[in-house]
Amino acid sequence: MAHEVLTVCLGPDAHQDLDAAIGRALGPFDMEGDHEPYQGEWDQWWFPRGGGFTVVPGSEDDPRLVGMLRTAGEDPAPGEFAGGPRGLLDFRGMRSRAERLAATIRPGEHHLVPYAQWQVEWVVPTDHLLSLDGTWWHIRRTEMPPQVRSLDFANRYLDDLPPETMVVRLHLHC
Repeated sequence: MAHEVLTVCLGPDAHQDLDAAIGRALGPFDMEGDHEPYQGEWDQWWFPRGGGFTVVPGSEDDPRLVGMLRTAGEDPAPGEFAGGPRGLLDFRGMRSRAERLAATIRPGEHHLVPYAQWQVEWVVPTDHLLSLDGTWWHIRRTEMPPQVRSLDFANRYLDDLPPETMVVRLHLHC
């Protein structure tokens, strides 16, 4: 079994009962479900402890933002959230920070920093994307139809979502 990261896109009202909205979206992909057709991808999910989204400055108190998982003695980075409305997530800022970080890493030391922190194309998308229409995409550098889409596709899809669309990052056990 492995742990993976999934970006889930949900309707604008999902924040009203987020667990239920996530459950409905992920239901057809539950490894323990009896749904047809069977498309088992996960058996547990949880909000991340780190590696979330940063938000547009000044929006940190918006009640639609999804907090990071907290454990005793740990607080998430300020301004980092598991998700929220697309219009509040600062994708441009996340990419700019990744570019600046990449410029500071010395040759041969890239392996010391998680790739999703310094590779601009991986800062926003994750290994998997569940689109608004309920399609589960595996994200890789290049496309391999029918279910594997490219990083370019994932970045464009997320960038082009309506601002009220809820975008949430989850960790999965699969």
